[in-house]
Amino acid sequence: MNTWSNAQAPVLAGFDMASTIVDQFDEPLLTALIVDDSRFDRARLKRLCLRSGMKVEVVEAATLAEMRAAMDKTEFDLVFLDYNLGLDTGLDALRLVLAHPDQEQAIPIMVTCIARHDVVVEAMRRGCADYLVKEELSEDQLRKSVTTAIERRVLLAALMDARTFRNSVERTITRFSRTCGPEMRAIISSMLRTLRSLQRQDAIDPVLRPELTMLERGAKDIVVFLDELVSLVDGALDEAHRSDDAGKNRN
Repeated sequence: MNTWSNAQAPVLAGFDMASTIVDQFDEPLLTALIVDDSRFDRARLKRLCLRSGMKVEVVEAATLAEMRAAMDKTEFDLVFLDYNLGLDTGLDALRLVLAHPDQEQAIPIMVTCIARHDVVVEAMRRGCADYLVKEELSEDQLRKSVTTAIERRVLLAALMDARTFRNSVERTITRFSRTCGPEMRAIISSMLRTLRSLQRQDAIDPVLRPELTMLERGAKDIVVFLDELVSLVDGALDEAHRSDDAGKNRN
């Protein structure tokens, strides 16, 4: 049986949360915003949402202005963004969603025509959770897209929690090793010198010698622990720097 660390536990919790959302899609109620300048397409997507089994409350917007007004009133779980919005595009709408202070939890999903693969790539790169192809829209395809988007969002949140937990532990250990650590080392070094001096005295009670030996062994173990702690922190920092450098090189 594999043992998961505390840093990995949030990831497992994220998978459990995703499963709960997927298995019980009618709880809690989802709020969705459909942004499309076509009344027919908005009605069709709304109808598919309701028929897909999702318990969802749908709000419609035909323009970016209507979209802003809707986002100012309601915190949405899902935002469907049609790419063609008259003089604007779905990427313009996506930028508004990501920048809105009340829509941090909103999951944007781009709606495109089948020929616009470039739009899909750009939308995903800029922060869309998934995409829908108008020509392929169906109840099953919609549900799958929404489920995948929610699972991905939950997983990313769990990974961020795990990373935050790890960074917090590293900061705590670093502060300890660089503040209390040197003082503890000085105190223990002084204790070791005193213990060794006492053990060299012939007048010391023989009954106390095993106790002194045990104290000395414990003090040495603490010194070893402090050394390992410093090595652990230095190794973690080096690994973090390497990961940052690798990320910069990929970009």
